[in-house]
Parts: sequence; C-alpha cells; structure tokens
Amino acid sequence: MLSILCLIIIVFMIILVSFNVFLDTYIKTTANEELTKSTEIVEHMDSNFRPIKPPQDDGKLPPKVLSNFMRNVQDKVRMAETQSDADAMVVDSKYNLIFPTREDDFLKNVDEMELIRECIQNEKLDLNSDANTRISTRNKDYYISTVKITSIYGEQDKYLILFIDISKTLNLAQKINIVLISVMCFAGILAIFTAVILSEKIAKPIKELCEFAKKMGQGDFKRTYFDFSDKELVELSTVMNKSAEYLDKYDNEQKIFFQNASHELRTPLMSIKGYAEAIKYNVIDSKHASDIILEESDRLSDMVEDLLYISKIDNITKDFELVECDLREVLSNCGARQNVRAINKGIKFIYEFDEEMVLFECDEKNISKAFMNLIENALRYAKSEIKIVCKYNQKNIVVIIEDDGIGIKKEDLPHVFERFYKGVGGNHGIGLSIVKSIVNKHGGRIYVENGKKGAKFTILFKL
Repeated sequence: MLSILCLIIIVFMIILVSFNVFLDTYIKTTANEELTKSTEIVEHMDSNFRPIKPPQDDGKLPPKVLSNFMRNVQDKVRMAETQSDADAMVVDSKYNLIFPTREDDFLKNVDEMELIRECIQNEKLDLNSDANTRISTRNKDYYISTVKITSIYGEQDKYLILFIDISKTLNLAQKINIVLISVMCFAGILAIFTAVILSEKIAKPIKELCEFAKKMGQGDFKRTYFDFSDKELVELSTVMNKSAEYLDKYDNEQKIFFQNASHELRTPLMSIKGYAEAIKYNVIDSKHASDIILEESDRLSDMVEDLLYISKIDNITKDFELVECDLREVLSNCGARQNVRAINKGIKFIYEFDEEMVLFECDEKNISKAFMNLIENALRYAKSEIKIVCKYNQKNIVVIIEDDGIGIKKEDLPHVFERFYKGVGGNHGIGLSIVKSIVNKHGGRIYVENGKKGAKFTILFKL
C-alpha cells in the first residue's frame, strides 16, 4: 500500500511540475515575442522620425511634442499584428522618469510606471542591454525591454522602456494550480480507496492459494475448491488442485511401491537365509542348498537392478539421448541375445520386418531394455515360437511381440502393466511396468491382448 501511495504522489508531482514548467515557458515565450515585435516597431519609428531639437534656453522639449510621440508609439504597438499588450515609458540614464508625467491625462498608470522605474533602479538593470528581463514590483510581475531613442532627444541618454504585465496570467496559473491540486487530491484519494478494495480482493484469494500450496508442501494433498470470480484465479486454483491430485496419486504409488519392493526383496532374502541356516546345521544337502542360494541371489540381483531402473526411469525428463535408429536392427539384436535361451527351450523367433529401414528417433539403450523385457516375458510362456513384427502403418511405427503360449487371463489384462502385479508364472511384476514407462517416455502407446494363440503386445510410435 505504501508503494502505491508513493507512486501516486510521484505521478501527481510530475504532472504538477510539468504543467508549471510548460506554463512558465509559454508566458516567457509569448512575452518575449510581443516585446521583440514592439521593440522593432519603436526602433523603426525612431529611425524614421525627423529629429527635433529642443529650445536652447532650457534644453527641454515641449510636452505636446513628447506626448504626440508617445501616443504614436502606443497606437503603433497596440495596432500591431500581434495585438501586443505592451506599454511604454521613458527614463534617463539615472533612471528618472521623463515620461509620462501627472499632466499626461491619456495615460492613467503613472503610479504603476513609477514602481517599475524604482524596481529597475534598485536592480541596476543595464538600459543598453538588448535582452528582455523579468522584474517584480510590490504586487505585479513584468517582462521589460529597453530602446534608446534619439529622434527626439538627440544624443541625450534617454531610454524608452517597453513592459508587459504578466500578473493576470500568473494569477490564472495559480488558480489553475489550486484546481489541479484539488483534482489530484480527490483522484489520489479515489485511487487509494480503489487500490485498497482491489488489493483486498486480490490478496485474499492469493492468501488462500498460498495456504493451499503450503499444505501441499507439508504432504496434505486434499483437494480444496475455491469460489473465485476472476478467471485467472479460477484457472490457477484448478491447476493447483490437479497438481495436488497428481502428487497424491504419486505419493500413494510411492508408498505402495516401497511396500511391494520390501515384500519382494524379503522373499528371496528369507529363502537365502533359510538355506544358509540349513547348510550350517547340516539339515539339507549343501550342494542342493548352494544351487538354490545362487538362484535366489540371481533373482534378488535382477530385482534390485529392475527397482533401481524403474526408480531412475520415473525421474527421467530430458535425459534421453535421442538418436535415429533402425528399429528392425534393435529388435534383431535383442532376439540374438536371447537366442541361446530360446534354442534350449525349443522356441524359434519369427521376424516380420519391412524391407526398408524403420527409422525412429529414440534412446537406443532404453528402447532395447523395453524390447528385451517383452521378449523375455514371451520366452517365459511361449511353447514353440515368438513372432516379432516391425513395420510402418500409415502415420505410425508398429512393433508387435506375440507368443504362442497360454495367453493372459481376462481378469489380469487390465493390470498387466501395474507394478508388482504378477500373473500366473510371473517373475516379480516389474518388467512390464518398465516397458510401459519407456514407451510412454518416447511418446508411444502399448497395448496387450490375447492373440490367436498366446499374448500379443502391440507398440505404436508416432512418426
């Protein structure tokens, strides 16, 4: 609130100062233009006026001659195109007022001119200067200009002073300032009042959203619905509720994951411990027990590796090293690595590949892991053959891995890709969930169904 108040004050001060600077510049420019025009008129008259010599006895001109000259000056100045408001007076080099006098009835502002003369004398202004000067008397302000006149006084130092009264303009400016300040004060109060209402309207929902975010940070993912009128705040609250829903789901998945992981790890560990104790107390044949311990150790090692992998794949965002690969070659390599195991089980691989290269931008290491898990799963259930398909299909790349085993029970199909879900003859229920995570990270989709003989896994990658 304090910052808003300071901003309003600064803006109003800038407006007020700018207005007064502009007004002062306007007054100065206008006065200078009028005085310059009037000075040019006087200089022209002075140069074209036939010189008059004063009588020899007292050196003074007849009052009528001087009055006529000044009357002509006034008339010429006032009739100029600029419609000048300039008045004129005459002083000598010692600042004595020569004209007008009290006897000049056509001029009614002798007292005013006397005040101007006193101000000029007190400030010791240079009468020979061509510059326009601003002066202030007791209650008025003027711009003045001086012209030395020789047509009447000859070589005597007599100066005609042209002056413009700017007091009325300054008084008007002062009144405008008062009105402007009043308007700005009213506008400022209104702005502050409006800002208080708006800030309260905005601050309250923001505070509620912050409290909601704080609860989420503390692990409370309960959805909260707000009654906001602003569209942006409604969208923000919706996004935060979706985030809370996602975090709640992820938190529950993590809890279930660790529960299942600890259970799956406990099983081979207990088996290893049991057979180790049996060997210790000579309860069982040591060779047979050793084989089982080695088998359980391998199973435990594979499980730990899969757990670490699935934990890593969940946190991968942009860490994939994408390169363009021929998926036919990737699938062939995966099949070749399982070829010995397949031969031992009497299973053969049937490859149905497009003749042209099936290129896809992927992380070869991770995509190979997904294909390998599917092939290993197929080897676990296949009777005699596993069909591996890789081809283009319209705007997709299709990869199919199908076995001729017993298939998947209907009730198990929706849960095949869930972590730690094991069907009949399953291992530890992680392999297929890893496959789905990798496929999803590559922007693909994976489906499972029972084919003509066994289980059929279909992967679609968009081109």
